[in-house]
Amino acid sequence: MLNFLSLCQSCTSLSIRTILFALLLSPAISFAESDSTYTEEKGAEYEMNDPFEPFNRVMWDFNYKVMDAYIYRPVTENYVEFVPKPGRKAINNFVSNFDEPSTFVNNLLQFNFKYSAQAFFRFSVNSTFGLLGFLDVADKLGVPRRKETFSNVLGRWSVPNGPYLMLPFIGPESTRELVGGVVDGLYFPFSYLSFGEEVGLEVFDGLDTRESLLGQEGLLEQSLDPYLFVKNAYIQYKTFVFLEGDNQLNLIESQQSDLYDDQLEEFDDFDDYLDEID
Repeated sequence: MLNFLSLCQSCTSLSIRTILFALLLSPAISFAESDSTYTEEKGAEYEMNDPFEPFNRVMWDFNYKVMDAYIYRPVTENYVEFVPKPGRKAINNFVSNFDEPSTFVNNLLQFNFKYSAQAFFRFSVNSTFGLLGFLDVADKLGVPRRKETFSNVLGRWSVPNGPYLMLPFIGPESTRELVGGVVDGLYFPFSYLSFGEEVGLEVFDGLDTRESLLGQEGLLEQSLDPYLFVKNAYIQYKTFVFLEGDNQLNLIESQQSDLYDDQLEEFDDFDDYLDEID
């Protein structure tokens, strides 16, 4: 386990965290396309072209076939095996607590005082009564986590996403996200962390999401064009989060469940039809 984690210190876990999370959103693509808000308000700040596709495809193969196969997946499997679930939940709470100050500032920049106050409340309560954030006390008090990034701030100022990029180790990004990520890293407490400490936080953040995706790789492998599948799902996911906010991810999960149920009913009807033919 420690050997695997030491390998991860030389890279971030953003790629598999973002790439594979798109797998769970594939049924939501049609939902996002049909959403009236999306179709009416879609503009340059939501779009992402792919002028560097040849380079991006090479990087996709490297990230998924090398980094995931030999580092991300083995590390996650060891992490799940040796760290109990309550411990993994506490670690994820601790890592997520670091995002609250940037969420506070990014909401202020949009004059969204309600969510800004909630972020300040969450950080204050969880950092004290929540034992440095290991316990999400604020959530139990009715104030759920709602992350806001500087990339979204730029988007609401009509700054376009820019080209789609598949970066080695980092994974799918837009130029706006790259800029936004740099700015978010300047906020407290990230500005006081060393590079190694920041990488450590990203590793544990990625482990949490990779854990939830263990066993889901078959969806990607069955795709005719995995690169295109991930790119489209990623862009749709980013658009949906940008338009609706992180609180709507529960709605995505609900839509996924409904779509899968509909698909199962269609398969059952098809089986009945075949039985009648026989």
